Amino acid sequence: MKKLSDKERKILIELISNEQIHMIIKDHSKYGSDNYRALEKLKVKIKDM
Repeated sequence: MKKLSDKERKILIELISNEQIHMIIKDHSKYGSDNYRALEKLKVKIKDM
């Protein structure tokens, strides 16, 4: 598998963050949801790549 470039990682993290923000705007209780936490874990994995 090809390694992601720094630019690609940055874009993915921004997309995930935007999704999380929209989740919270729609329903502030989503902060503790499984989906929100899964997205947060994914961001950490991408940052650590």
